[in-house]
Amino acid sequence: MPASSCQIQDLIAPANSTKIMRLPFEKVLIGFFVFVTIAVIGLAILNYQSNRSYYRSVAAVDHTNEILKLNAKALSTIQDLTVRSYITTGDSALLSAYLTSSRSLEGYMRQLRRFTADNADQQLLIDSLDYYTGERSAMARRYLALYDAHQLSDTVLSDYTAASRTGMLAIKKLSARIAKNEEKLLAARTALTRSNRERFDVSIELVFVVIVLLLIGCTVAVIHYIRQRKAFEQDITKLNMHLQKKVEELRSANQELESFSYSVSHDLRAPLRIIDGFAKIVSDDHADALNDEGKRFIETIRSNAQRMGMLIDDLLSFSRISRKELAIREINMNALVENVKDNLMLIDKPRATISIQPLCSACCDDHLIRQVWINLISNALKYSRKREHPEVAITWEQTRTEIIYAVRDNGVGFDMQYAGKLFGVFQRLHKATEYEGTGVGLALVHRIVTRHSGRVWAESSPDCGATFYFSLPKHLN
Repeated sequence: MPASSCQIQDLIAPANSTKIMRLPFEKVLIGFFVFVTIAVIGLAILNYQSNRSYYRSVAAVDHTNEILKLNAKALSTIQDLTVRSYITTGDSALLSAYLTSSRSLEGYMRQLRRFTADNADQQLLIDSLDYYTGERSAMARRYLALYDAHQLSDTVLSDYTAASRTGMLAIKKLSARIAKNEEKLLAARTALTRSNRERFDVSIELVFVVIVLLLIGCTVAVIHYIRQRKAFEQDITKLNMHLQKKVEELRSANQELESFSYSVSHDLRAPLRIIDGFAKIVSDDHADALNDEGKRFIETIRSNAQRMGMLIDDLLSFSRISRKELAIREINMNALVENVKDNLMLIDKPRATISIQPLCSACCDDHLIRQVWINLISNALKYSRKREHPEVAITWEQTRTEIIYAVRDNGVGFDMQYAGKLFGVFQRLHKATEYEGTGVGLALVHRIVTRHSGRVWAESSPDCGATFYFSLPKHLN
């Protein structure tokens, strides 16, 4: 119905225009999510770098504090690197402290060198400190040897005390310079750590801001989607209502058409019977009064009236196929085809040889599929009867989803460029004077197979026979 299609298109058009109107918002939303995604990636990189910088600066501050502690421990140990108290008092505990300091100092100096390996200025100061420390240690060992040899006088002890104090002053100055340099580094590194911490905090805050924006965007998107969905549902509801109305109109029109077809066919049958009957009476009762041409006219009237009756019957059969409810069940196709073959051989007594391959069962309406076999086999017999040895072969094959049956003959065939006309109502590829028929048989086949969700097609070439195929689904509800 053209009017229905136009109205449906008119109803769909507002929905499409609404979709087009909403498109800019969707583009903005997509752009927003792309921006947020890029921002999240950028902030993640910034946060990672800030985090690394912060922890590196924290590690540097800890490193500097460790050097200051080692410097203080080394200075304290160097101060204990003296034997004057032992020489003066003779207390062995004081000598033990000296020996312990000598052993500890070597480890402290080694750690100081390792911790300041990246600072050349500090390395020079530590070299100087190591030198003065060595001098102090050597002097202590020398005077300790004099004490053990009982060669230490008051004058010598006084000289040792003065030299020890002088050397210690130099050591304290070097230690103070090392500490001052590290304190400068500590101040700088502490400031850098504070700056990195602030950057890290800012990056974290920006991440939270982006997350909030993302949540807002998701909320807006969900709200928009819900509104859009509701609008589409309203459009679909309107369209369904419109379609339902058109379906009702179409159903009513079909009912009227069926009633009209029945009335027309019923009303036409009576005049046709009358015409045929009176023509027969004229032919039988007044044959002597008619010349040959008159008799031919009477026979033409009768044959055309009878043909018109057959056309009306076929047209009614074609219309009934659409209304008949399908009774689907599993059918033994071998038994069905054998029965059709026996009936045709009994009625028409054809000369053809009909070979039937063992067929696969199928789920279908047996009454309708019987009509399909009757029409296809009758066609094969009709168009091959002029052959000296007419042959008809019935075969089958299957695919993953369907069963395909075939009826092959060695008849006159047809040109494939006209294959599209085969399954139309009242379409014929041969003259009625050559082969009888109304042109409805194959249209019935097409209608029945289509109602079974199957397919029907043909292959042929002129004077080389024809093969008609139809398929049925393996599983049909």
